[in-house]
Amino acid sequence: MKKILITLLVVLTLTIIIAPAASAADLNMVTDITGTLTDRQMEMLTEQADRITELYRCDVAIVIIDEMDYNDDAYYVARQIYEQYNFGYGTDRSGVLFFLSITDRAYAMVAYGFGNTAFTDHGKDVMLDDYILPQLRDNNYFMALSVYLNKAEEFLQMARNGTPFDRGTDPAAQGEADRQAFMIKLAVTIILPLLIAALICMIWRSQMKTAVAATTAFNYIPPGGFNLTNQTDMFLYRTTTRVRVKTESKGGTSIDSRGFSGRSGRF
Repeated sequence: MKKILITLLVVLTLTIIIAPAASAADLNMVTDITGTLTDRQMEMLTEQADRITELYRCDVAIVIIDEMDYNDDAYYVARQIYEQYNFGYGTDRSGVLFFLSITDRAYAMVAYGFGNTAFTDHGKDVMLDDYILPQLRDNNYFMALSVYLNKAEEFLQMARNGTPFDRGTDPAAQGEADRQAFMIKLAVTIILPLLIAALICMIWRSQMKTAVAATTAFNYIPPGGFNLTNQTDMFLYRTTTRVRVKTESKGGTSIDSRGFSGRSGRF
């Protein structure tokens, strides 16, 4: 009940400030009710977002508010705004929404429909951690949002071509997987045998601690003397063990019960 009331307050604030007579469908792809962006910056971002939306048939939206009531979770608020203001392209309402709460220094990225395909969990992490959040932490809001739109277009193009940006298609992630596989092979083929050999030597050494050096060889000669009558070298068998190193590339998108995927946090 508390979350519902909080969401209603946020939505009501958006409605009052943006346009009292506007319906939910009248929101632009870029909405800033805080004055964080200049008019020129708003114009540039809106033109880019509209172009990407029409080209890839997937909404690429931005919503900026001043603060969330009671420091609610940004993911929850962004999801409610997406639904309340009818974001999403076509009948499946495909899209991605980047949400900012300036005073709270909170962010959220939520995706729906085809947006879930284009913006995988790994893709969101890379976009946010490597590109967007560093700019937000330096208060470069316009640059952060420009990067968001540029990366969104890149991810959408890859998804439309049938290869969404994920662990299996990210060169950096693939390189890390190859390095991990190499280290595993190195451990199996070289380090592990050396450890086993060292362990065997330690066991042999511990068994020899009770031995006393003999000054003569009489203890090793049986009664009646030693008589060698026959000598044979026989090769019995050889055992070879091969271990297959298998690497798995996990990826995909985690979707909640309402059909959204996303990530939120603070910067």
